[in-house]
Amino acid sequence: MTDRNIVAQLVLVLVTFFWGSTFLTLQIALRWADPIVIVAMRFALASFIIFCLLKGRIDQITRYEWKAGFFVGCAIFGVYTLQTIGLQSIPSSTSAFLSGLYVAFVPLFQWLVFKVIPSTSMIITVILAFIGMTLFANPFAVSFTGQTGEWITVVSAAICAAEILTISHFAKGCRPLPLSFTQLVTVAALALITLLFYTPVRPTELTPGLILCVSMLAAIVGFVQFGIGWALKYVSAIRATLIYALEPVFAGIIGWLAGERLGLSELTGAALIVGAVLLTAWKPTKRNLKKDSGDVA
Repeated sequence: MTDRNIVAQLVLVLVTFFWGSTFLTLQIALRWADPIVIVAMRFALASFIIFCLLKGRIDQITRYEWKAGFFVGCAIFGVYTLQTIGLQSIPSSTSAFLSGLYVAFVPLFQWLVFKVIPSTSMIITVILAFIGMTLFANPFAVSFTGQTGEWITVVSAAICAAEILTISHFAKGCRPLPLSFTQLVTVAALALITLLFYTPVRPTELTPGLILCVSMLAAIVGFVQFGIGWALKYVSAIRATLIYALEPVFAGIIGWLAGERLGLSELTGAALIVGAVLLTAWKPTKRNLKKDSGDVA
């Protein structure tokens, strides 16, 4: 394992930490605006942030980077929009659990679409991480009986898996900043186009709270997409997915610091997730030394 590979995994850990902080912020923002409006505002602001980092030189973005950004952006739009819609009718803890189903979807889609069979060690670590997420996020609160928000969130998890595989496919041929910008612009454009044909379920209240929440969400999503785009040049899709499984752990820690209680189930789940991540990062197999078994790019 190279130094750059280790740094890439640490970047993904940091990305996951910030990702885990967004569920509560997003649910708070829904008090003042419609889901599609929040997505449009969030990604328009994030696009502007990356535009500033690019110093306005969007004419230097290649056709391939625009193509990659379009496909990844379409997937991101589906993930964030459906997840935000789902949060209107289900608790953030339930959303976090169902969103985490992408951990199982990634290797499944790799097998079905790319005919890539993960190594036995990878399958074991994925199972450990999924069991850990199940214990941590209280799946007993999930009913699937008339809860449209639950099914919508499951679909968003499937699209999230497609997003991870799509970024992994394109990342090695793109520069991180241009790829981030084209992704974010695509999402913002799709959200704005949707608003032309969609009537918001609630009027937008431009409160200081909404501005603060959207600003935080925009900054986080800008960093997340840049970090993922860079890190997936050096880390396989499945290995990255296992690191993303830390998201409910970080969300739980943030909740604990805010006064929430973590029980035995949550602590056991957290231990399994952390153990799975450490196991996959500890020692690559001979097969992985030749080519990481989860890499489809």
